[in-house]
Formats: sequence, C-alpha cells, structure tokens
Amino acid sequence: MNYILTVPFFKPSLLKSIHLLLGLILFFPGSVQVFGQQQDTTSLILIDTAAKAEFTRKLQKIGSDGFLKSVEEFNASRVQGIQRSVMSQVKNTVQEARIYLGSGFDSLKIEKELALINTQREIVEKGVFDNDDILQSDRNLAVSRAILWELFDKANSFKEKIQDRSQELFRLSYEIDSLSGIEEIYKFSSDSVLAAAYAKKFVLLAKEIEPTFNALHYTLNSLDKLQSKTDEVLITLQASILEIERRRGELNREILSKEVSGFANVGFSSFSFWEVVKMSHQKEVLALILYFEIYSGRIITMLFLVLLLTFFISNVKVHVREETHSEDFENQHLVLKNPFFSSLIIIIGIFQFFFPSPPFVFYFLLWMIAGISLSILFRKFLSKYWMVFWVVVLVVFFISNSINLLLAFTQVERIAMLILSFIGVLYGIFLFANDKRVQLKERRILYFVALMLGMQSLSLIFNLYGSLNFSKALLVSGFLGVVLGIILLWAVRLINQLLALASNIYNKPDKKLFFINFDKVGEKVPSLFYMLLTFGWVILVGRNFYAYHLISGNFTNFLNAPQTLGSYDFTINGLFIFFVILVVSVLLSRIVSFFSSDPDTANAPTKRKSISLGSWLLLVQIFIISMGLFLAVAASGIPLDKITIVLGALGVGIGLGLQGLFNNLVSGVIIAFENPVKVGDLIEINGKPGVMKSIGFRSSVVNMYEGASIIIPNGDLLGQQLVNWTMGKGKKVSIVVGVAYGTDLEQTAMLIKEILKNDSRIHPQPIPRVLPLEFNDSRIDLEIAFWVTHYLEVPFVKGDIINQIDVMFKKQGIVIPFPQRDIHFRSSFETQKGDLDEYANTGSPEKD
Repeated sequence: MNYILTVPFFKPSLLKSIHLLLGLILFFPGSVQVFGQQQDTTSLILIDTAAKAEFTRKLQKIGSDGFLKSVEEFNASRVQGIQRSVMSQVKNTVQEARIYLGSGFDSLKIEKELALINTQREIVEKGVFDNDDILQSDRNLAVSRAILWELFDKANSFKEKIQDRSQELFRLSYEIDSLSGIEEIYKFSSDSVLAAAYAKKFVLLAKEIEPTFNALHYTLNSLDKLQSKTDEVLITLQASILEIERRRGELNREILSKEVSGFANVGFSSFSFWEVVKMSHQKEVLALILYFEIYSGRIITMLFLVLLLTFFISNVKVHVREETHSEDFENQHLVLKNPFFSSLIIIIGIFQFFFPSPPFVFYFLLWMIAGISLSILFRKFLSKYWMVFWVVVLVVFFISNSINLLLAFTQVERIAMLILSFIGVLYGIFLFANDKRVQLKERRILYFVALMLGMQSLSLIFNLYGSLNFSKALLVSGFLGVVLGIILLWAVRLINQLLALASNIYNKPDKKLFFINFDKVGEKVPSLFYMLLTFGWVILVGRNFYAYHLISGNFTNFLNAPQTLGSYDFTINGLFIFFVILVVSVLLSRIVSFFSSDPDTANAPTKRKSISLGSWLLLVQIFIISMGLFLAVAASGIPLDKITIVLGALGVGIGLGLQGLFNNLVSGVIIAFENPVKVGDLIEINGKPGVMKSIGFRSSVVNMYEGASIIIPNGDLLGQQLVNWTMGKGKKVSIVVGVAYGTDLEQTAMLIKEILKNDSRIHPQPIPRVLPLEFNDSRIDLEIAFWVTHYLEVPFVKGDIINQIDVMFKKQGIVIPFPQRDIHFRSSFETQKGDLDEYANTGSPEKD
C-alpha cells in the first residue's frame, strides 16, 4: 500500500513529528485504518496489549515533543516580531523627537523677554509705589494697570508655549521609555548567529537613541527652570496689579473729596514737570508698543480697509467728474474732496470700536488723525466762523488730551487745567451768545457744545475746590465729547454722501463696480447705525471715569457667572456669544446679498459671465449661516449631544410640517449648482419676459418687463418649464411678404438678404434665409427667417426690416399685391328688359 501525505503549511518541528508518526504507521501497518478506502473489518490485525500500549505511549511522546517544540518556535517568532516592531517604533519616535527638538523654539529669547518684562514692570511701578504721601493720579494707576495686564498676558503666553512644549517632549520621552521597558526586546535567540546579529542591531539602536534621549531630558529640565522663572514673573505682575487695583479703588471712593488745599505746592509729586513728562512718555510709549504687538492684525486690517475705501471713493470721484463736468463738485460732495482723508475719517470712526480695551494714547492717536483729516476736508467748505470754531476746539482737545497723558500731578498741570477749563466755558458761552446756527452744516453739533460747556464748568469748580482727579476727567471728557461727536457725525454724513453718489452711478447697467447692488444697500445708513454710534460715543467718553470700569467689571462678572438650569450649566456670556455669532452670520449673509447684480438684461455671454457670481450667492449664504450656527454652538459651550437629541425628536415634525420649505431650499441649492438659470438671465414666464433678480433660500425674484416683480418658490421654478433666452443663441424671427406674379424672385431674395446682412443686430450664423413659401390667390409668398441677438430687440428689428423692405420694393418697382375681387352690378331695368326680350323670342319667360 502506498501512502501519499500532502502538507500545505507546517512548521519544521511539526513536519518532523509527522515523519515519526509516518514511520510508526509503516512499522505497524495493521494498527491503522486507512480512511477513504473500502476494507473489510476482518482485515484488521489486532496486536497484543503490550505492543498496543507501547505504540500509544510513543505516539503521545512524539505529539508532546512536537507541541513543545512548536510552542517554543512560536514564542521565538513572536519575540522576533515584537523586537522588529519595537525597534521600528523607537526609531520613528526618536526621529519625531529630533524634528520637534529642532523646531522653532528659542528659550534664550524667552529668557530675554522675561528679563525685559521685569525691566518694564519696574518702569511702570515708578511713581506708583514710591511715595504714599503724594497725590496719586487716577490716570497713572489706570495706565500702569493696563500696561501690567499687557505684560501679564505676554508672560502668560510664554508660559502656555513652555507648557505645550514640555508636554510634547514629555510624551516623546515617555513613549521611548515605555518602548524600552518591553521585556521581549531583551530576549536573545538560542541560535548564536541570530543572537549575535540581534545584539549588533540592539547596540546600534542604543547608540542612536542615547543623544536624542539625553537631549530630551536636558530640554525638559531647562523648560522646567524656564517655567519657574515665568511663574515668578507672573506672580510678581499679579501682585502689582492687585495692589494698583486696591489703590485705585480707594482713590475713587473719595473722588469728590478735596485732594489738595489752595494753590500751595503741597501733596504734589516731588518730580519736576519735565521729569513727569519723561516718566509719562516712557509709560505711554510702552503701552502703545505693547498694544501694537498684541493687536497688529487688527491695525493692519484697518489700514487695508482705508486703502480699499480710498480706491472705491476715487472711482466714484472719476465717474462724478465725467458726468457733471463741474469744477465745484468737490465742495458739493465733501466725501470726494480727498478720498484718502475721507476714508480715514470713515474707517477710524467705525473701526475704533473693534479694538478691545486700548490704552488712551492709542485712541488719542486715532482721534488726532481723524481730526486733522476732517480739518483738511473742512478747508474752503465751512464758513470762516465755524472753521475757526473747529480749529480752536481741535487745538484745545489736543492740549487737554496731552495733559491727560501726564501721569503725576504737578502745580503746572493744575494751572494748565484751570486755563483750559476757563477757555472752554468762555468759548461755549460765546458760541451760544453769537447765533451763527444758520451757517452750521451739522446742527446736532450744538448738543456736544452744550455738553462741553457743562463739563468745563464742573471741571473749573472741582479744580478750584481741590478735587483734581475728577476735574481732570471732566476736562478731558468735555473736549473729547465735542471732537469725537463731530468726527462720528461727519463719518456718517460722508457715508451717506458716498452711498447716494454710488447708488446714482453704479446702478446704471454700464457702470458696474464690485457687483454691489446699491438698491439693496440704499442711499443712507439705517437709523440703527445712529443708535450704535451714540452708544459707542457714551462708552468712549465714559471710559475716562472710574465708575465706567466698575459698571463694566460688574457686568462682565455677571455675564461670566455660571448659571444652572436643570442639569445644564451655562453662562449669560455664552448665550450672548451664541446669539451674537448668529446675528453676525445673518448680517454677513445679508451683506453678501448686496453683491448680487440686478441688471436690466444680460443676454450677451460676456455680461452673463460678469454677473454669474450672483448665482452662487445662495451657496455662500448657506455656508455662512451653517458655519455661524456651528461656531455659535461651539463658542457657547452648549452640549452637542443634547442638541442632537432635541433635533432628532423634532426631525419628524419638521419634516412633515416644513416639507414645502425644505423642498424650496433644496431646489434653490440645485439651481445654484446646476445653473439652469443665473442671476441676470433673461427668462420667460407664462409667455412674458423678465430678468432673474435674485435666488434666495425659499424663493426667487424675477423682474418682469411690465414693471412688476414676481416671487416664485424655488420648487415651482425648478418644476415648471422655464424658457431661458440668455442661454440660447438668440431669437428666431420669421416674416412673410408677398410679391406679384411675374416678379423676379431670385433678385428679390438677393435684395432682401442684403438688407439682413447690413443689420448688426442679426446673427450671421445661422445664415438668414429668404425662400418662396407658397402660391396665393394674387401673390407669391416669401418667407424671411433670421436670428436676432437680443430677445428684447426682436420687435424693433422686425419693424426696421419691414420698413427697409417696403422702401426697397418701391425703389425697385417690386409690387406687393393686395387681394382683388371683381364685382359686377346689374340694375333692375336691365333685368326687366332682358326678360321681355326673352319672352318675345320664346313666347314665355324662363323660370328658374
């Protein structure tokens, strides 16, 4: 009997065991049944019991040895696999650590910055903690606190960077340590050759790891020391800030009390006036530099907006000059007098509210730039009287705010404050005594003048009384209120002038710029804009008083205080941020809609390409609102899982109740993607032409040429047959004209084709056709077929062609026949005479 053994996949030890078993089987051929072969049971040969037991023992021994050997080889293979994997992971981690160690992190620079912060802190504390017996300036405390907060934020940013880097380095070090602690990598094979090869790899890997591992630990130790220095700086800064806040609170609790008595030089700073100027200069410049470092992005954005608006106003100025042909248009429209200075006034007037808690010197710089720009525009525009008023107010504003930059009281400063308050009172009385309101371009300025008069009067009284801090706040706020109010009022007035001019110019079909739809923007800013500017004016003026900081601080604490509703924790600030982001996203979506074009017609391909942006505005609006909703939820801290549950519960109801709304919304998205119709396309609805004005969330607006605007749900617009003339190649026109029999048809067709060829409104392709159509009673009909480029020009082109054909036919003698019918009249006398003649001839009349 031949035995054939097929082994598809076995380890060497298992093969060896199988060979032994095969040998036993061949040695005891009768002890095994060969399955798969038909044998009679009588052919089995039984061996004695001892041989049987010995055979079983040998089989068990072979199986046991084979199993142990297989397990040993499996373990060896597993260990080798783990060793290869660990070595690969260690190399990758070491490579990652090398890259991270070589990344841009300059610890020496941070150490220098921390040392600089300490130096700057000492400069700030100068004049604050030196002498408790002298009169403390609230401005000095406010500026010092603001600078220390900026230094604290700067040092805290360094701490966050150090912590992030330490955590990442610790992660890499821990990962290398954990991989090095795996037991299998220290096991060597029983095979000496394999063990030697592995040992060599192990040694090379250890040499490769050691420098990086040492560098990791060294860097971690250095970062720990650097973090300790940073913590020390932060603690010192925080202690100084708390002490300044305490002193400022004590000072302002007695703000109305007498701080100095008479005009004796008692209680003032021991520094001379010029020493105070030098100290104040150091602090104010430091505050300005730190603020520029922190908010450089917003400052660059503001400058970019100034340049962009300058470009826009310059374009408006060019078009106004072309259309008016007047030399005095600049004085009629002040915004066009100097586009750059107009842009500065508008952008500074609005963008100043987007800077969080800036130092006073930063605001002072912006206000002076806007004030000087407004002075340049006012030249030869205001009457001499009110121009002098503006210059005087601006100069006094500059002097008073320069005094406000002084951070320690001196006798010289007090006298200067008295003089300025006295000038403000006298000049205010003079303005109201001389009634020149008729010459005033902006009457609401008088309210600010009245406020200035009241504040300067109070400042003068409190200065004489000896309450210098409150007197200084009133002095600065009085002049600031006038100048800032005038800047804001004229910023709005310039915006209104610009909107009116742009709306008049760029709403014309041939004068498009930036695709802005000025019908939607309007010619004036909304009333809400005035309310917001008034609220901003109150905040900017109120910042000079400590009460504003108390109110704003308490309000901030209220907003950030945790609230609990059931199992949900939230803050008022989080909900406020949620609604603010939603409102901003909606406003941005509305602003985007301003860029949709509203042309009269856009049948030409070039025009269609130029306004095709409007068709994508719906997708942009949906994206803005979706992102706004996502950011609002993320910023407010609302749990997304709970929102998901609520939306899931409401999903069925929303799907059933608002299925029409969702159908229109989805249809609008399909229209935007497939572009069967675009904004500005000439379409036909129920046989009437119109222009697609806008594609909205739920519906689209079509301006009909009859004058009305039709609002069509997007689902209906997509579901019905829509005729789009803009996407086509024009409108086919057919004219049938008849000529008399005998006319030379070939010559007539050539003359008509010549007329069609000379009309530029007719497409050269397809070629115009003039073909005989049919024979009629008194004429041969000719069909004239041609294509007109613009759909709306069809009736005009058709009328012109008919008129030219008529003139040409008269000139060439070609007759256009009209239907003729011959009618024969017979009188009653002739009828009777004929009957008599017939009777005479036949003897009886013929009867019908």
